[in-house]
Amino acid sequence: SLSVDSPLVRDLDLTGRIEPLRIEPPLRVLVMISSPSDYDLLDVEREWSRLKAAVADLEAAGRIVLDRAESASLSALQRQLRREEYHIFHFIGHGAFDAQASDGVLVFVDENGRGRKIGGQQLATLLHDEKTLRLAILNACEGGRTSYSDPFAGVAQSLLQQDIPAVIAMQFEVSDRAAITLAHEFYAAIADGYPVDAALSEARKSIYADVSDVEWGTPVLYMRVADGRV
Repeated sequence: SLSVDSPLVRDLDLTGRIEPLRIEPPLRVLVMISSPSDYDLLDVEREWSRLKAAVADLEAAGRIVLDRAESASLSALQRQLRREEYHIFHFIGHGAFDAQASDGVLVFVDENGRGRKIGGQQLATLLHDEKTLRLAILNACEGGRTSYSDPFAGVAQSLLQQDIPAVIAMQFEVSDRAAITLAHEFYAAIADGYPVDAALSEARKSIYADVSDVEWGTPVLYMRVADGRV
């Protein structure tokens, strides 16, 4: 799992072929940070500053651009996607798995700033028409969890079923240092032309070497392309 030659990937048996998208730099990333008033509060500005700092050298070189959604509502996401074309959607916030509904949820905000649970199918429907969107990164608890009885249940799985080629999600909580290392090394490898699976292996190796010999296993990759080229 810590080698670019043998990356660990979670695959769903889905029909249909997804062709890779040819782009010219920079890589455009839409970042949404959600901290509803009725949940444990996130330091939103700190989260944004951390992410910006993690890729500052890549932005300075013109290899990546981070845009921040104006709010963490579903309507704000839809507006932002209409205005610009993005290659990656990066969500930071709360998540959970609804065992009764057999679906994962991400916690967005409503018009009053309170939490609104958005199921995987609901988010996937909104993102489905974005043909340039090739990857979703879900930095939320249980974003990578699925049902014991239904392997197609969960946020990541729902996005794959709606033709998002790849999703990186977290099995467990991730520490600040691991999240910073993951963002920098993963985006750097993608900007260097690595396929998604190999880029995540590079990030895992950096977490293993510099942060923790355990946390490298927190991010998991769901993918529906054979060679990691999205």
